[in-house]
Amino acid sequence: MAMKITRTSEPTRAERTQPTAGGTARSSGAAAQRAAGSNGRVQISDLSNRLNQLESQFPDASFDANKVSEIRSAIAEGRYQVNAGAVADKLLASAEQLTSRKA
Repeated sequence: MAMKITRTSEPTRAERTQPTAGGTARSSGAAAQRAAGSNGRVQISDLSNRLNQLESQFPDASFDANKVSEIRSAIAEGRYQVNAGAVADKLLASAEQLTSRKA
């Protein structure tokens, strides 16, 4: 089974907030344009506010681009080996954590 990892067309959060050549931040889509309306103001949704809160809770949650590239190459070349035992252990730990929250 071959897997292909490619960049999606949706820009990352950092790309959406980077200034354009004109010095203003780019809009992330038609919804933001509709929200701006004729007065040019944009209202941030509760979901966006929650996302900002989560991002501030995990400031060091970054990824290693080199590691991602290495894994992408390994998958493409058929060299990537999944450690089923480690996946199963983490899945069980996650399920245990979720069930203990509800109790």
